Amino acid sequence: MRFKEILLIIIVALVTFPILYVVMLLATGSLRLVYGFADEKPDAKVMKVEEVRHTARRDSMAAANSKVFEALQKERADLKKEQERLAEQYARLELLQAEIEKGRESLVSERGQLEKKMAETPALEDARFKKLAKIYQAMKPGEAAAILETIQDSQVAAILGRMNDDRQKGKILSLLTKEKAVRVNKLIK
Repeated sequence: MRFKEILLIIIVALVTFPILYVVMLLATGSLRLVYGFADEKPDAKVMKVEEVRHTARRDSMAAANSKVFEALQKERADLKKEQERLAEQYARLELLQAEIEKGRESLVSERGQLEKKMAETPALEDARFKKLAKIYQAMKPGEAAAILETIQDSQVAAILGRMNDDRQKGKILSLLTKEKAVRVNKLIK
């Protein structure tokens, strides 16, 4: 039984190998079948089998390679365009960054000026309140109280706090409304 199976396999292999070989040659393009009429007998069809030399195969491979090469060239051109676009965007970003840096420097200098002015403000404000304190101290207590009644509590406290004469300060406070006098007393330092 074993010998018969081996013999059957050998026979099938010998019969199918040439068929498979021809099919493979046809599939790869190394072999082609040409049908046509023979020159001597126009009625008879002749089947002509030619083996294609490697030049045609190489030509087909060259054509395929040239398509791949063209695709690669197009891809390279697209990449170059994209690279140029990115370079332009990078240049724009650098310009914007330089503008931002200039703006930042300008803001820093303005901030310094503002901080300088803010540092000067308490001194100027203190001088202003001292001047106002002298003015209100020179006025009659009733007139001063009438004017101070219309001013904000914190400003009234600052003015009264800078007055030298405690009697004048007391007379003015007594003439303010009770609510205003209580609020101002809490704010006086």
